[in-house]
Amino acid sequence: MYVAVTGSSGKIGRAAIKALAAAGHKTVNFDLKPSADGGRFVPVQCADFGEVLGALSGIDTHGGAPDAVLHLAGIPAPGLAPDHVIFENNTQSTYNVFSACARLGIKRIVWASSETILGLPFASPPDFAPLDETHPDRPEWSYSLSKHLGEAMAIQFSRWKPEMAISSLRFSNVYEPHDYAVIVPPLHKQPKLRRGNLWAYVDARDCGEACRLALENGKPGHEAYIIAAADTIMDRPTRELLAEFFPNTPIRGDLGEFQSLLSSQKAGGLLGYAPKHGWRENLA
Repeated sequence: MYVAVTGSSGKIGRAAIKALAAAGHKTVNFDLKPSADGGRFVPVQCADFGEVLGALSGIDTHGGAPDAVLHLAGIPAPGLAPDHVIFENNTQSTYNVFSACARLGIKRIVWASSETILGLPFASPPDFAPLDETHPDRPEWSYSLSKHLGEAMAIQFSRWKPEMAISSLRFSNVYEPHDYAVIVPPLHKQPKLRRGNLWAYVDARDCGEACRLALENGKPGHEAYIIAAADTIMDRPTRELLAEFFPNTPIRGDLGEFQSLLSSQKAGGLLGYAPKHGWRENLA
């Protein structure tokens, strides 16, 4: 499979390119600047529809139109730009990719949605825990609103073009291996710092595998998937954290000692996603 990867220089982009290459797939990388990891790169501003359409139509030196698009480009978190800039950039970029793919007959799209649409930073407690895709969307930031609208667009594009397969991957807070030693120990002393996303996280390498699995799946229609680690970022039992910070949130089903409060069970069942990496192996 020949995959165009937007946002190829980011944490998830770099990991996804490695995962795709390991499985025998080829990529062409679209971003504003090339990754230090190298690879076939074309500068593309995804907020510009003409650039997206032109790039996805095929690059003479890199082959024809791709078989699939992995759309990871965008401002990756709230607070990195003024709210209206985040909203405009992310919403327009996602529309441009979906629309260009629909026009060009590119049937497979996987794109980066976000855990934040579930209600982060949870000023109002979640309805239940662990959260899964049945939890109501409650975007509280312009960033999460852009992701919520991206999923709404995915639903409609897959309705307009029933042959399209669009997967919205709701990534948790992404860590690379070198992040753990710096970020994790201080969090263990101040659990309140990660209360806002229920102490969830995900390793970039597992994100890369999730992207590969979703691209290879190719089932027509739209599906949203939570992509998180199996455990929390904390060294305290999950039930203790809930009792202290969300005492009135009902627990659904069994809850392992350090189990994540973002459930990736749907991704496991439909895609075969099984997170293999985490902070414990890196700080052992």
